[in-house]
Parts: sequence; C-alpha cells; structure tokens
Amino acid sequence: MEATAISVKNGLGNDFLHIEYNEASKWVYARWVGDVTNEDVKHGAEKILEQLQQHHCPHILNDNRELVGSWDEVTEWVQQDWMPRAIGAGLQKFAHIISPDIFAAMSVEEMVTRASGFEMRIFEDEAEAKAWLESE
Repeated sequence: MEATAISVKNGLGNDFLHIEYNEASKWVYARWVGDVTNEDVKHGAEKILEQLQQHHCPHILNDNRELVGSWDEVTEWVQQDWMPRAIGAGLQKFAHIISPDIFAAMSVEEMVTRASGFEMRIFEDEAEAKAWLESE
C-alpha cells in the first residue's frame, strides 16, 4: 500500500482537512481547506496525530495554502497538549506550507515560536518543503 487518505468534516458536513500518509516518503500530508473554527483545528490535529501514531511516522507536511482565517486561539493548546503527544508518537520534522491569507499566516508564525522537541520550518513552496523533509 503506497498511500492512505482520509477526509475530515466539520459540523456542517463540509471537508476541511484531507490527510494522506505517504509510505514511500514516510510523512503525513495534511491539506487544510477553507475557513476553520478552533474546534475544527483541534479535531483535525487529533486526526493527524492518529495517522502519526498508526504509521509510526516522523514527518508532517502541513499545507495551509487553501486555509482562510485565524486559528491563533488554539496555538497554546497545540503547544501544551498536541505537541508533546506528537513528539511521543515520533514526530521529528514539521514542514508548514504557509497560507497566502494574512490571518492564517500570522497564526502559524505564533505556532513556530512555541514549537520545541522537533524541527519546524515554514515554506511558501511545496517542493522546498518536501526537499527539507527528505533531507537528513
């Protein structure tokens, strides 16, 4: 099996996150879409964590290019709750492709300052993000 994919829906039944595990590259690819609520971010982050745990995967490629709006109200939760569990699941590198939406971009800038225990870098280009994840 080369790749497995799931879609995560919000309370209205709309997809807001597509997650795919790429076995060849050993990363979880998470593509966020549209405007998300704080609860959507938490729910989606839990689904990403499940994939890390299931596949014993050391890398995340987090794609926010289609994300709109701010989610900085959950960065503390990400730091204090999600990050330690992701590190425990083996997370080593987190490549974040930034959104062109200024509010979404500001949220990730806040998250980067909180990241510890793994490497996290911000990219505008998908190819550069993938190359960094593949480098050792």
